[in-house]
Amino acid sequence: MTPEQVQPLKEKEKEEWRQFLLEQLINFLVQNRDSILSDYESINTGQLSREAIEAHGLLDFDLSITLHQDKKQSFGLGSGFFKAKLIR
Repeated sequence: MTPEQVQPLKEKEKEEWRQFLLEQLINFLVQNRDSILSDYESINTGQLSREAIEAHGLLDFDLSITLHQDKKQSFGLGSGFFKAKLIR
């Protein structure tokens, strides 16, 4: 498609795509939780243990997706900022 043929997206369409991507990332993290923790432990010997990570709630974090086209040139996350509570 040429730039002239590309129709602007509605905000609802972008939100639907952003939500899908976010769900995919969350599913990946949930499915690979143990592997991610094992990799961290093997790479960062002597650092935080799996037990410490879990005990201190470090698996609770925000995940956001900002589409590049939504970024403002100035400071900030842009109008497409979306975040969600993750895994436990």
